[in-house]
Amino acid sequence: MSTVINGTQRTFTATGTMSAYILAKLDTDGSVSTATKVASGETRVGFTTREVLSAGDSTGIALLNGGGTAYGTAAGTITNAGTALYGASGGKLGTTASGGVVGFSLTSAAANDVIEVLLHESA
Repeated sequence: MSTVINGTQRTFTATGTMSAYILAKLDTDGSVSTATKVASGETRVGFTTREVLSAGDSTGIALLNGGGTAYGTAAGTITNAGTALYGASGGKLGTTASGGVVGFSLTSAAANDVIEVLLHESA
């Protein structure tokens, strides 16, 4: 396994299967798993950059504090670019305020669309 650490991405070990382009949370052992919902007090780290097929596999994470943009998956309809996005169930992104803002949409979207997100983590 190789590890990549730079200002915008880091490699983590996943505790289980994970879809690509979903919000990941930091587990207590330093690995990552799918964020269930931001409001639940999870330590969110960023978005998966590829699918994880089994526990113990490594995955790239586009870090929330890395700035720039990343790809995320819409939980439901996003009507406008510039809409504030929050964590939703299954590591997806929604427009209902729940915890801090994860970023802003750069396009409109339907449920399960992969969209580009301008990263902006707030408490």
